[in-house]
Amino acid sequence: MSEYLAAHIQERLATEVHELGITVDVRDDVVYLRGQVACAERCREIEVAARIAAEGRTVRNEVSVVPVRDAEGEEQLS
Repeated sequence: MSEYLAAHIQERLATEVHELGITVDVRDDVVYLRGQVACAERCREIEVAARIAAEGRTVRNEVSVVPVRDAEGEEQLS
């Protein structure tokens, strides 16, 4: 059952939030979300979608926000 629920949540994240880089683990009716995103708003969107798909189970959002920095200068290609 836990593999089915994890796959269901990952499918919802892919179709509704367009997020493929989040790992979903289910242990003892607790859903764990892990991965990295570029902003806090994205992290919230993922959690909301996962909570809906988790159907009342506890969701632990362990997704890290890692801001993307702009490149400095020109990149040299060889």
